[in-house]
Amino acid sequence: MAVAIDEKGWVSRAREGDTAAFEAIYTRYERRIYAFVYRLMGNAEDAYDLTQDTFVKAYMALPRISGDADLNLSAWLHRIASNACMDVLRRRKLIRWLPWETFDTNPAMEPTADDDPVGEYNQAETSSEVQVVLNKLTPKHRMALVLKEYQGMSCDEIGEVMGASRSAVKSLLFRAREEFRQAYLSKYGQAPYAGEQSGD
Repeated sequence: MAVAIDEKGWVSRAREGDTAAFEAIYTRYERRIYAFVYRLMGNAEDAYDLTQDTFVKAYMALPRISGDADLNLSAWLHRIASNACMDVLRRRKLIRWLPWETFDTNPAMEPTADDDPVGEYNQAETSSEVQVVLNKLTPKHRMALVLKEYQGMSCDEIGEVMGASRSAVKSLLFRAREEFRQAYLSKYGQAPYAGEQSGD
């Protein structure tokens, strides 16, 4: 609750040009946005540049947004970052992934055992195999899986980032997991895991 209250005050003051308030926003979210961008882009230089670009865009956009009392700051920043990443990736027509064990993830954001085919299978197989499979997924499906499995976002939060309804996100995650299973089956000749997956 205190975090939300702090953020509302920061957003309100930052909209009025208070640079100290925006610096507080930057300090709270810079590492998380950097980690998110790093997972999508695959190198530190892109991650640094796009993280800075995200916060510049956020600073410029704050005075123009309305209803800041209801703004989900985390989802809003992730949406700006995801759009920046996808713009670059579309231009390059290439999505690169680093081995998953290289990421400095927050244990509190780690996915749970159920409804986590990527995380579950990553424990049983090498990260290079997971990477090969993920490279076969569509950009939208990769984005959804990273937000869910590694950023620990709910379907509602993912919807805010990706501009989709909760039901659309659940459907997207289902298709992403199915694509992951099929890609693994095609590559390695066996399914990565058994059983039905539940929703968020």
